[in-house]
Amino acid sequence: MRWIRGRRAWFPYALAGGVLALVVAGTVGWFWAGRAQQRADNLRQLDRACAGLLPGERLRGFVPGDGAGVLEEYGTMLDPGQESRALLNCTLSWGSGRWEPAHRVRIRAEARIAAQVEAAEAGSRHISDFPLPLPPGVIGSTGADDRVVGSEVSASLSVECPGGLRGRKAPSRTLQVSVELPSKADSEYDVSAADHLLAARTAVATANWVTERQKCGAEPIRTDASPRAAAGPTPTELCAWLDPEELEFARDTWEFSGDGAYNRRAGFCSGRTTGYGGFTGLPVVEVTAESWSGEFARGAYERHTEVGTAPGQHEPSPARRDGSVVIRVSAFSPRLALWARSECDGGTAYHRIAVTPEFDSGSGADEEEEKKVVVEGTDRKRLSADARATLDRYLAAADGWPGRAHCRATTVLGEVEEWPR
Repeated sequence: MRWIRGRRAWFPYALAGGVLALVVAGTVGWFWAGRAQQRADNLRQLDRACAGLLPGERLRGFVPGDGAGVLEEYGTMLDPGQESRALLNCTLSWGSGRWEPAHRVRIRAEARIAAQVEAAEAGSRHISDFPLPLPPGVIGSTGADDRVVGSEVSASLSVECPGGLRGRKAPSRTLQVSVELPSKADSEYDVSAADHLLAARTAVATANWVTERQKCGAEPIRTDASPRAAAGPTPTELCAWLDPEELEFARDTWEFSGDGAYNRRAGFCSGRTTGYGGFTGLPVVEVTAESWSGEFARGAYERHTEVGTAPGQHEPSPARRDGSVVIRVSAFSPRLALWARSECDGGTAYHRIAVTPEFDSGSGADEEEEKKVVVEGTDRKRLSADARATLDRYLAAADGWPGRAHCRATTVLGEVEEWPR
């Protein structure tokens, strides 16, 4: 009888506990089922967004299940009735951070008019570091940036379209593509080469999507190509002429950078030593070669004229009785530039060679002016000879930019001493 009474006493509590457990289990199951459904919806959105150009399989790890993705997309190729210079502009984001979304993906394809193209390239030449080989008429680069939390990787492409692009009232023959993808790296310095390659291939896929539908005359870019070698101890094919040993520059380890593909509008090559100096005399430790043609040639010459680094703007540094020259080296590394003008496939072109020597500020320094270095006359003449030898080699190289552009009728315009007076 006691057992029966006891059973009756605890049975309601057990029943209530069981019901509560079922409710909790059901709630948890509903919660996780809801998250799974939300993530599935987000994944479907990822596959459909941005005209299907996003690398969905590689971005799945950034897709959450605790909130819906926010998609903003427009452009004349998505809606021909719109008025926009953007052919495609798409942003997909997830989560809400303190200042910005937790993760974000962006793709933009824009038809640029000639003035925009010239303004974009009005600054200093950007070294082409695109990890895929690019055909003539295409310029690319990749980069990385920090975000409030984590980092992102980006890629950009500029594609020449001989047949023109539709979507703007003003005529356009240049397609500009930019891509931004999230990265799991903690900072921009830790972004992997694989992330850079993913951004590059996404940019190429976007460019191909636009040019194929626009039929603008641009050849498709290969997305399955093997990555080209990054800047390092071996120059690119366009910069193979830059041989420090043949030019008798500083005997040290050199690293090179430059354009990976020919572009008729401009070319860039550079090399520098990776050692710590200690050279005798006045050896060249860094060299840069730049060329511009057509409108870009005029723009480059005007920019250098504005800052006083065009030929003929200043007299040479005065020489002492013994032929030596005093050069200040405190502000920056002084360099000597040599300019030339040619007629090339893209019109009139300017070439600029800049050589930077290694100065020994402790040898021959004026005791009263510690920031000045006395350069012997023979060393100063040797620097001019180095600049001329570099220009001659650059112009004569069949695979260099002047050779590819079929430059001819070259006139040497003169030297520019790029150091403080």
